[in-house]
Amino acid sequence: MDTIEISNLRLRTVIGFSAHELQEPQDVVINLRIGTDRHLAGESDDPADTLNYKIIAKAIIALVEGSRFSLVEKLAEEIARQVTVDFAAPWVEVSVHKPGALRRSDSVGIRLERRPADYAKNVAYISIGSNIAAEQNVVAAVARLHRYSTILALSPVYRTAAQGYQQQAPFLNMAVKVHTLRTPDGFKIAVIDRIEAELKRVRDPANKNAPRTIDLDISLWNDMVMLYGAKPWRIPDPDIVRFAHVALPLADIEPDYRHPESGASLRQIAESFDEQDMEPVDLDFGTPVLRHWSL
Repeated sequence: MDTIEISNLRLRTVIGFSAHELQEPQDVVINLRIGTDRHLAGESDDPADTLNYKIIAKAIIALVEGSRFSLVEKLAEEIARQVTVDFAAPWVEVSVHKPGALRRSDSVGIRLERRPADYAKNVAYISIGSNIAAEQNVVAAVARLHRYSTILALSPVYRTAAQGYQQQAPFLNMAVKVHTLRTPDGFKIAVIDRIEAELKRVRDPANKNAPRTIDLDISLWNDMVMLYGAKPWRIPDPDIVRFAHVALPLADIEPDYRHPESGASLRQIAESFDEQDMEPVDLDFGTPVLRHWSL
């Protein structure tokens, strides 16, 4: 197997979790070895027959400089996923180093190798809602989903009337499609519960429809029908066929996805609702990592 090598790509990004690391961008040094078959390009001398390293480098620059990361592991993983999934490289070796991160050392870094099959992870569709400081909390929830998983797509955001308990502010609702290595139980505990705690979600045992800072639910998981967790919760979420504010954002992301129980497409389910009470809202999620918008 032939390789394309990009050596010592020097970029700046906000990376780390200590207070001083989050004040301004830091230098990172990236090296890549990208697997490719150069035989055809060697024969034809045609740029169309090879991976375009300039386009790949531009995409990596946009990813790194437009994002924030706590760990070099996350940064390296995002680069590897981009090269193997978005650019269809058969394999990639990525190293990311932080110069000056450790006293008496030139740099600290990580090296990993990935193939497309490494990203054949679970695909989850997460529904999000908020009606307390809604714009701030929805953006914060998406940012945290990006931290704890790989975001593949975002739906538009909608302002919708409250359900069940009417004496409260309207909600902002949306859906997010993610890749994760976790199980539904693991995702609920390690990601959803963690995000809701960080955003100070409080449950009113006397009113399950009470206002909330944030609400995240697993609506779909691959194409599975299952129960999970202590409650237990159900996949697919029964609310998909009950409420427009759940169905429509999911249909925006994946209109041809077939409901695992009824067989109806998400587009068909969404079209069965009256959407007049759903008003699109423009929110700025602020990073090119969230690049797969489904509008």
